[in-house]
Amino acid sequence: MSFIENIKLRAKQNIKTICLPEAEDIRTLEATQMVLNEGYAKIILIGNEENIKKVANENNINIEGAKIIDPKTSEKTKEYAEKLYELRKAKQMTLEKASELCQDPTHYGMMMLKENEADRACFRGGTLYC
Repeated sequence: MSFIENIKLRAKQNIKTICLPEAEDIRTLEATQMVLNEGYAKIILIGNEENIKKVANENNINIEGAKIIDPKTSEKTKEYAEKLYELRKAKQMTLEKASELCQDPTHYGMMMLKENEADRACFRGGTLYC
C-alpha cells in the first residue's frame, strides 16, 4: 500500500468535514468530486450556490453530496458576525465590519472552524491550508 493510499484509508476510518471557501474555482470543484467519489471526507462548499453549480455543470464536475452554504443568505452569518465582533472588538472591530467580513466565504469558513462546525479548511489564495 502506498503512502497516499494509507492516508486515504486512515481518513476513511475517521471522516472529517472540510469547508472550501473558494468553491467557484474549478480546481476546488475537481478536488470536491474526487474526495466525494473516494469517500474520505465530507465537503462544505462556501459561496453562491447558483454560481458553484453553474461552474460545476459547465465543467462536467459532479459535486452531488457536497453541502453548499451561501454566507450572504445563511442564518449563521449573523451569529458568526457577533462572535467575530466579540473576538476582535479590542482591535477596533465594529459589528458592521464583522457582518461585512462574515459574508465573505473565507471569513465565513474561518468562523465555521472556530465554532467547530468543520474540522478542516483549505484556502488556496489565503494563508490557511489543510
